[in-house]
Amino acid sequence: MNLEAVDAKDRYPKEYTTWREDPSNFSVNGIYPVRKLWGTAREAWREILLSPGESFLIVTHKSILRALICTALGLPPERFRAIDVNNGGMSVFNFNKRGEAMLQSLNMTAHMYGDHFYHY
Repeated sequence: MNLEAVDAKDRYPKEYTTWREDPSNFSVNGIYPVRKLWGTAREAWREILLSPGESFLIVTHKSILRALICTALGLPPERFRAIDVNNGGMSVFNFNKRGEAMLQSLNMTAHMYGDHFYHY
């Protein structure tokens, strides 16, 4: 079932409030989606870091992208909403030799408003 936010708020007020105010403790049938995202993001970073010197383009949905950014920066699931991600925004990470993430840019959206090209 796909509910609009206003409908979810009316039909499931407690769950909606948890999702908005404490997403890491939001659960559906015993599954904690945000915590699960963190596990998926950590596994993705492990796979990426197995290929040092390579470049990757990751195209994904907003929630997993938030998880990827947060886990790379060492933020826990409780910080899910600490970083806002715009649809179509580009974020760039570099990694040092120890595999530590360095955020080069976050949420670049200029490409959506003109003929801009980014070269890395």
